[in-house]
Amino acid sequence: MPARPLALVLVLAGVLSVLTSLLIAGHGPWAGPTVLKLSPNHGLNLGDIPVLGLWALGMGACAALARRDQRT
Repeated sequence: MPARPLALVLVLAGVLSVLTSLLIAGHGPWAGPTVLKLSPNHGLNLGDIPVLGLWALGMGACAALARRDQRT
């Protein structure tokens, strides 16, 4: 894969990860009940599950782009 497209894929992956971290760290009214308690003050809320699912989808797309461009 040429350096420029690979750099763009890595930037996209970084942006997706940062945005996911910001969404999961939030404590909005839409967070829902705690599904998995990680500490007394933190845990995985029901509202975090779609965010993690979309992050996984985005990471899969980044991986597919990276693999596709390596083959050509």
